[in-house]
Amino acid sequence: MDVQKLMKQRKSARHYLDKSVSRADIEDLIRCAGSAPSAINLQPWEYVVTYGQEKDRLIRRLKKVHAMKNVSCGPGTSTPLPEKISNRSRGALTVMKPQIEKLNIPFNQFVEDGSCSFYGAPVAIIVLMDKIFPKLRYLDVGLSVSYLFLAAEAKGLSTCPIGLITEYGDDIKDVLNIPQEKEVLLAIALGYADETAPENDFRTDREPLNEILTWYE
Repeated sequence: MDVQKLMKQRKSARHYLDKSVSRADIEDLIRCAGSAPSAINLQPWEYVVTYGQEKDRLIRRLKKVHAMKNVSCGPGTSTPLPEKISNRSRGALTVMKPQIEKLNIPFNQFVEDGSCSFYGAPVAIIVLMDKIFPKLRYLDVGLSVSYLFLAAEAKGLSTCPIGLITEYGDDIKDVLNIPQEKEVLLAIALGYADETAPENDFRTDREPLNEILTWYE
């Protein structure tokens, strides 16, 4: 399939079918993620895949610690965002909230509970990087994750990046026996999207070219 078509059609899924993903498909995705470029070929990314009872055990821990710490979903900035950028988030909420309201669940609760349970996806992927690397290498990991997303889309699988639960990185490492020298950067829900679910029945806008491109001639 054309790569640009995959880029345009991909969107995050927040409700999944009760349908397993084959180990072979998951390994293909991670292999694709591992083919991404990185500075001086450091390949700093690592992936931990969990499903079934181990995933359920992780979800129970995440729900428990979230109930105690109650980290909320937000941009993570220490100062207010510029109005132009805040408007992007407001635009997303405008299309998301009417669909979530159909579930009779407060929006924040939907996001927080969904994050802690990987939105019901059959597979949860934890993205790691060794703490020895500088933060600049986050860029390399981001490239790898984007390859994974596009490879999943090509297979008819859906994904959703989940950042909120990285606040509970120590708990994730404890449950999955991940060494302390690793940093939890992101979680990814993976599975087959339920296209009939209202929480999947929207698409957020992207900024036009003139908002993200500057020419110097």
